[in-house]
Amino acid sequence: MSEFAGRRVIVTGAGRGLGRGIAEAFAAAGAKVMIGARTMSYAEEALAAILDGGGMAELFQLDVKDHAQCDALVAATVAEFGGVDVIVHCAADIPHGGLGHVSDDAMEAGFASIAKAAWWLLQAGRPHLAQAPGGGRFIAIGSVNGTASVVPNMTAYGMAKAALDAFVRGAACDVVGEGITVNAVNPGLVASARARAVLGDDGLEAYGATVPVGRAGTPADVARACLFLASPAADYITGTSIKLDGGSTIAPAGSRNELLQQRLKAQQEH
Repeated sequence: MSEFAGRRVIVTGAGRGLGRGIAEAFAAAGAKVMIGARTMSYAEEALAAILDGGGMAELFQLDVKDHAQCDALVAATVAEFGGVDVIVHCAADIPHGGLGHVSDDAMEAGFASIAKAAWWLLQAGRPHLAQAPGGGRFIAIGSVNGTASVVPNMTAYGMAKAALDAFVRGAACDVVGEGITVNAVNPGLVASARARAVLGDDGLEAYGATVPVGRAGTPADVARACLFLASPAADYITGTSIKLDGGSTIAPAGSRNELLQQRLKAQQEH
């Protein structure tokens, strides 16, 4: 029997991209998954994929920028599954732009969806995670941007992800006495649907060629890191951010940044 059989897992941003990949991985490992998503059409597709694969899942519509809706997600999961063992916060409104090119509303949306939502979700989940057999797990999906590297014209996004990293370290201290670990997975560029929309298949291939391991990351890479952090094998790890970037931050960034800027500019022009 899988070590995740019967575990109760919340994944935000689980309708598509990284969140969907993470939700599907937990379901495939035997967990009961609550799909937290804003766009129901994507969430329903993710739910169908899990159910068709023999997994167990339910879905809950929310906008993580709203405190009350984060509380409601946790409450709905407890009502449906009888508790919460793992929360993976993946949802994010990404504010594109550098200094002077990001509106106040976009800036707030980035911080609320990334950093504030992590606070609200852990705060709501805390009493339930503290009762989780084997210990509760909170995992945030961050980024190497703002924590280990800088991407030009993504300043606001990097700030929000850096705030998330600070939250992980501080919150880990706050709840460590309750048997809850708090960690982050900080990917580099991942070949998600969103990245393909910006870079295209050729752009992702070109980007991958600049990464030391020879490719861009995948949702499966991120999901495997989450499964590890949620497993008993990681019960001595807390307050840590795993850098998952194929070695990008130890290699010169010039060609990667130039490629990203070209693609972002082309998208804005359209």
